[in-house]
Amino acid sequence: MNLYTKKILKQIIPRWIIKKLNTFFYYNSFSGGYKSFDELNKISTKYDSNKVIERAQIAFKISRSKSYLNDRDGEVFLKKNINFKLINIISTCIKDKKAEYCVIDYGGSLANFYRTNIQHLKKFNIKWIVVDNEKICHLGNKILRNRDIYFFSNLKKTKKFIDIYNLKNALFFFGSSVQYLDKFEDILFKINDFNCEKIIIERQPILRFKPTTYALQKTLFSTGNFSYPVKLYNYNKLISLVRKYNFFLMESFKGYGNNFRDGEYKTMVFKKR
Repeated sequence: MNLYTKKILKQIIPRWIIKKLNTFFYYNSFSGGYKSFDELNKISTKYDSNKVIERAQIAFKISRSKSYLNDRDGEVFLKKNINFKLINIISTCIKDKKAEYCVIDYGGSLANFYRTNIQHLKKFNIKWIVVDNEKICHLGNKILRNRDIYFFSNLKKTKKFIDIYNLKNALFFFGSSVQYLDKFEDILFKINDFNCEKIIIERQPILRFKPTTYALQKTLFSTGNFSYPVKLYNYNKLISLVRKYNFFLMESFKGYGNNFRDGEYKTMVFKKR
């Protein structure tokens, strides 16, 4: 379903019906009870499948055609939700005005957060480094012509780039990506090599009271009708896991996203001690 079809449907179908249908879908978008990513990989969509990459490219092209449009994860939005709170948090890490900083956006796709908030972030002297699968990196290097955005397929290449250009690492940014990572703890271990001050976990689906579990996430028909393997963390367990690597919760607040069965979306800011 393209953007124009969605606009027509919004004109035909009463808004309250659309809202109710979306709420029902998102509430039931996660189905749990699985034991591992290996089990889920047999019945789910791969993050680097050609269909996923193609959808991301199409959404990017559509959003580029109009300045008021915004794209994220293969979906086009009619307005940009500027996150001033996180922009301010990022700015507090830029302490040396003469130095050149970087933000490592792990699982950042086509630098979605940076492009959405570019008018406010470009005033800072930062390089936005996306770490994602090779197909996304190839696409990003192909279609994005921004000298402040870079793409790397692993942290080893990222570290080499940072060292060569003598960049200061402001923070690690996980924009609704932790749930898709099979070995998040391994990444936390490697973060210590980057000497960063903060970790931001944005728009993270978390379980309020139930224990951490593996689940299948369904997306809307309008965004591809995909099924992704995810790991839904218990809120307190996720905080404890990050704290294990000497990053302590500084702030937590509601993240963008509909509540779902047994959980909600949170944005968490951790600081190194």
